[in-house]
Amino acid sequence: MKQYKVKKGYDIPITGKPEANLIDAPNPDSFAINPEEFHGVKPRLHIKEGDSVKIGSPLFEDKNYPAVQFCSPAAGKISEIQFGPRRVVKRISISGGGHDVVQHETFRVADISGAAPDKLRELLLKGGIWPLIRQRPFDVIARPDSKPKSIFINCMDTAPLAGDAGFALQGQFAEFEAGIEALKVLGHNVPVHVVLNPNGKQDDFLKANGVQFHAFAGKHPAGLVSTHIEKIDRIQGATDTVWYLTAYQTVQLGSFLLQGQYPQERVVTVTGSGAQKRQYYRIRNGAVLKSILRDNLAAGEQRIIAGNVLTGRHVGPDDAPSFYSNQITVIPEGRERHFMAWLSPGFSRWTYSRAYVSGWMPGKKFSMHTNMNGEHRALVKTGDYNHVMALDILPDFLAKAILAEDVELMEKLGILECAPEDFALCSYICPSKTEFTEIIKEGLDMMRAELT
Repeated sequence: MKQYKVKKGYDIPITGKPEANLIDAPNPDSFAINPEEFHGVKPRLHIKEGDSVKIGSPLFEDKNYPAVQFCSPAAGKISEIQFGPRRVVKRISISGGGHDVVQHETFRVADISGAAPDKLRELLLKGGIWPLIRQRPFDVIARPDSKPKSIFINCMDTAPLAGDAGFALQGQFAEFEAGIEALKVLGHNVPVHVVLNPNGKQDDFLKANGVQFHAFAGKHPAGLVSTHIEKIDRIQGATDTVWYLTAYQTVQLGSFLLQGQYPQERVVTVTGSGAQKRQYYRIRNGAVLKSILRDNLAAGEQRIIAGNVLTGRHVGPDDAPSFYSNQITVIPEGRERHFMAWLSPGFSRWTYSRAYVSGWMPGKKFSMHTNMNGEHRALVKTGDYNHVMALDILPDFLAKAILAEDVELMEKLGILECAPEDFALCSYICPSKTEFTEIIKEGLDMMRAELT
């Protein structure tokens, strides 16, 4: 196993890490899927309100690639289809908790390696599992006709308050192995890189055969796939394609092949100071958050985030956990204002630049809320971005190139190697309150329109 040490980065000192305890969440009667979470997808609905669906029934497809299907995580009736501006599909709600399921062909682990790639691809597309596979460049769902030069399976997460995939997925090695074998077939035996956390539970992951193991140590973003790709198999241009999944998604893919059914369960972690019980939960796929967080919110107004505090989405109780993240974060809403707070010594206020006394107290953690402590202002070059950016990229220069819509300069500055999540720490520590993640997302969309 090759070891890597990421020297740049920053671990946000936030309270609310989950305990190593896994329990079953209550059975829900409401489910949801949020199509707007799938960046770059233009949904074409297959259903309408009042329709009955099974687990695994197709709900919508991507207009750009109609073969890519998105399936129902639950059996019941379509209770609501919520539209946003310009008829964007924001949420599909399903009522009922039945177990009627669409059955597909099943495989044994030993048989997967001998399957035809086209057959496996068609099965994953039809079963709604293909969206688990994403690609770089552009950070979108992998095109069904794409041919990767390598595949990355990320078994670590250094995001704030993230759980341990090794603990959450213990006892599911058969599914993990099946997922790896399928990816080998789909990728025509290109290298499969499994990236591990040297401080996490690794036993099941290390049993996999025919893969290359790597371990990354360091502060966040040591656990991001862009960091791994740059060190192991760097993207050289728009024609280079790399597929990637997390360990959770690999298990879901393998479960589908072994059982022939759309996965009905998953494990999520509830984190953050706004939750009373911070631990791992085994939930029904697509279960709405109010069923998971029932009687678990702290007093006061809380913000529910599907994902982590850096890259997650602000969601409501009728939304489902993120399709791509197995973390739910709850933090207090920061409604209060402090008069002349800049004059206080700041013993209990977080600071990256050490403007407060707390910046000189290493190891101190904070119960953080949603206040930005300022508003957007001119972008000032401080050099701080380079201290938290692990990639060989200049964040401020790339952001300015995107805002100027200079496609050639964007490519030279490395936009094809990155994703919005790689710039989340830049947004977090930015004294100008610049949303780097949104700028990078716009830049990637610009590049995709130009190059595809």
